[in-house]
Amino acid sequence: MLLAVALACTTGLGGAVQAHATPAAATATAGTGPVQLRYTGTGGGPLNIAQRAAYEAALAKAAATGFNGSQCRITNGTDFPHVGGYWTSTREITCVGEPAVPVSQLSLDRHLKSGKDHLSSVWHVPDGYQREGSLGRVFTAPTAGTHPLYLCVVRGDHFLSADVNCEGQQYVTRLGWIHDSPPAGAASAPVYRCLVNGSRELFESNDANCEGQIRPGGPLGYALTG
Repeated sequence: MLLAVALACTTGLGGAVQAHATPAAATATAGTGPVQLRYTGTGGGPLNIAQRAAYEAALAKAAATGFNGSQCRITNGTDFPHVGGYWTSTREITCVGEPAVPVSQLSLDRHLKSGKDHLSSVWHVPDGYQREGSLGRVFTAPTAGTHPLYLCVVRGDHFLSADVNCEGQQYVTRLGWIHDSPPAGAASAPVYRCLVNGSRELFESNDANCEGQIRPGGPLGYALTG
């Protein structure tokens, strides 16, 4: 695989609350992997109220994506005591399944964190990432002439792949469906996987020259731009 060449050169919410039953991640089998996203909420007050407020804040973020509570489980959290019986709590939830997305297409946006990691996603991204722009739009459901696109990670370096097994690396989530080839009658742009010359960091681009960096191979697919 193309990624194997790149990865050979790639460099590499703690909490006091035990995780509840964690939703299953994608497995190394044929098929389409799930949408699998994490959300964090914060709350304050007496301990039980702070914990509940943190959980509800995380659920509200998940609901904005289209998940319902039955698709989510608490997977991490912390509680910090203050003077006078006041607490600050955080709760991380992981939601897995098919969110109720009201649109047929989502923008595939590229983000950058501290000049060290690019992350391309249609979903929310962790704190610290700044949006750089859109790579185009992908479908939220299977469409003729498309294939699934996934977000993966290796040693903290995020990358996109058309392989549900993430080419032997860690699965993060399904993003959507991208065209196999330029669609007739619609504006589109190729989405390439690129490699920074020097740091060997992986990123995505519409530029066949990878913005002056290294392009290991052909496009991952074609995103709509019109």
